[in-house]
This record gives sequence, structure tokens and C-alpha cells, in this order.
Amino acid sequence: MRGIGEYGVYTIAALLAIIVGTIASNLLSVGGITPDLLLLVIVALALHKGQFPAILFGFFSGLLFDIVSTDVLGSNALVKLVAGYVAGFFWREEATIRSSIGSTRYVGVTLLCALVHNAVYSLLYTRPADIPLGEFYVKNGIAAALYTTALALLPFFYASRQQEEAL
Repeated sequence: MRGIGEYGVYTIAALLAIIVGTIASNLLSVGGITPDLLLLVIVALALHKGQFPAILFGFFSGLLFDIVSTDVLGSNALVKLVAGYVAGFFWREEATIRSSIGSTRYVGVTLLCALVHNAVYSLLYTRPADIPLGEFYVKNGIAAALYTTALALLPFFYASRQQEEAL
């Protein structure tokens, strides 16, 4: 990790999340619901590095996702920026990458950020005539937030196990 730096690790993780999220979205889809892999990276960075780096990282990684996906340009940049902002409130100065991801806070903050992220995203994409906002949010907001949070358990368990082995 020292060779490419911590921000390099996050950048590589974000690029992988974007690639997997765009190419393999059909494989990850359950009932039309897909997890937000990029959000997992943004929350990890926010807990490790703080609010301002997470806001910038969220904006630029979201913008990159907008460019490679079929979403409206700027929509993911906005919601990822908001997610980085919210997650940044839970940053602790003494946090390491392992303690950030290996803590139950990572899972809880991921759920909170996914719910906020998806609420903002739902507001951007709901038209009153198409589907009621509440119905859209339950299907695309809450379900997707739970799916994303369930996937957050994978890095959480890995990092918490690494912490136990280091002791």
C-alpha cells in the first residue's frame, strides 16, 4: 500500500467498482436491484480520511461513473458528493484504513449514506406521473441500500479479521 499511496488504493478500488458496476450489473442484479459498489469505497475513504477528501472523491468518482454509464451527466457526481459529505461526519482523526472498514461503524454509516444517497437520487429521477416517490424509494432506495449494506459486510469481515490477526 505504501508504493501507490492510500489515495491510490482508493482510486483503484473506485475504478474497479465502476468497471464491475457497469459491466457486471446484470450479474449483480437481484430483482432489478443493484448494489452501489462505488458507495462502499466513498464511505471507507470518508471514515479513513475525512469529509473534505470524501466530498471531492465522491464528486469526481461519481462524475467518472456518469461518463461511463448511461446516467444523466452530473447525477452520480451530486449523489456521491452528498454521500461523502454525510459519511465524513463519522470520521475520526486516529482512524486507520483497517479500523475504518473493520468497525461496525462502517456498516452502519454505509446504510445511512445509502439511504440518503438513494433518497436524493430518487428525487432526481421520479416524475409525478410515472410512479409515486414513496413507491419508487422503497423499491429503488431502501432495497438497494440494504443490498449495498449487505455487501459492505464483506470488507468489514475481512478487515476485522485482519485486525484480530494483528493483535
